[in-house]
Amino acid sequence: MLFSNSKKLVNWVRYSGISLVITVNPVHWQWVPRFRNESSNEWPRSENEYTGSAAWLFLTVRVWVDDGNW
Repeated sequence: MLFSNSKKLVNWVRYSGISLVITVNPVHWQWVPRFRNESSNEWPRSENEYTGSAAWLFLTVRVWVDDGNW
C-alpha cells in the first residue's frame, strides 16, 4: 500500500508543473489582472487534470496539475 501511494505521488509530481512567462513588448502586457482556467477541448481530459494561468503586466504564471492518468 505504501508503494502504491508513493507511486501516485510521484506521478502527480512528474506530470504537473509551473511556467513563468515574461513578455518584453509593452503592447502585449495585461494591464488588468487576468485569471483563466485553460481547459483543452482538443485532447481527452482526466478528471484529475487542471490547467490555469494568471497574468498581470509583463508576467504570466501558468500552472498545470495532472496525475498522468490519460
